Amino acid sequence: MKRIITVNGPIAPEEMGITLSHEHIMVDFIGAAESGKHRYSYNDVIETMLPYLLEIKEYGVQTFIDCTPMYLARDVEILAKLSELSGLHIITNTGQYKEPYLPAQTSILDPAELAEQWIDEFVNGIDGTNIKPGFIKTASNSGELPPIQQKVIKAAAITSINTGLTIATHTEDGVAAMQILDILDETQVYPQKWIYVHAQLEENHDILIEIAKQGAWIELDNIAMGTEEKHMLPLLKLLDAGYEKQILLSQDSGWYNVGEVNGGNIRPYTYLMDRFIPMMEERGVSRDIIDTIMIDNPSRAFASYAY
Repeated sequence: MKRIITVNGPIAPEEMGITLSHEHIMVDFIGAAESGKHRYSYNDVIETMLPYLLEIKEYGVQTFIDCTPMYLARDVEILAKLSELSGLHIITNTGQYKEPYLPAQTSILDPAELAEQWIDEFVNGIDGTNIKPGFIKTASNSGELPPIQQKVIKAAAITSINTGLTIATHTEDGVAAMQILDILDETQVYPQKWIYVHAQLEENHDILIEIAKQGAWIELDNIAMGTEEKHMLPLLKLLDAGYEKQILLSQDSGWYNVGEVNGGNIRPYTYLMDRFIPMMEERGVSRDIIDTIMIDNPSRAFASYAY
């Protein structure tokens, strides 16, 4: 049976409803050696971010996928409390980002040893809690991947094979995306278990079509005022090519920045629902296709058999 793993336990895929596939509650880019709960106030983060979650619930959003990885202020107890208070399903992750935000240990461990840590979070819970990850978060630069990023992707592949979790990779261009797909193929992970995050950064939309043709998920995120055409053009091209069942949309918003007063400049989560989706309808995208992208696709992209 397929399940979606939220911070408050597993749910059926059909319970996800409208889903924001790539957002952040909190981030901290001070570095792995210094990051931790001593850097912020639990109550301040809750009080600051809860109104933003309640706001998107008014738009019908039911599931919020938090993409902050370990060592960048992933705090699953905060996520669980916000889920409880807002009534939203919230999903967190295992995995690691990229240098210079990796712990020193990552350069020493081999992929299997790294994966063992992430599999342990799936089996036993994160940071001493019973909260488990619902996907694997990784990251790459543009162009050819350096060895440490290749290692992290290989570790993610091992983790996916052993847990059933989908991998979502911050990816800055199509060259990196194609190399990631090659690594996944070598480790026998199907493209359907990989999300090409930030796909709007690739200006050659034919590359997006080629990646979609292989079966990967194409995520167009960071949608905000002023980016409409940057996102609409690849979206419409993917739809014209018949890949509506492989598209994810989100905003990469929120971002309570640890170390800044009141979390800095918080970006609301409403633009996609309030402005961009009506623009899609104006361009002739049907409500059925919008529901496919916002409801059906996330429920398939993040589903796991192995829970």
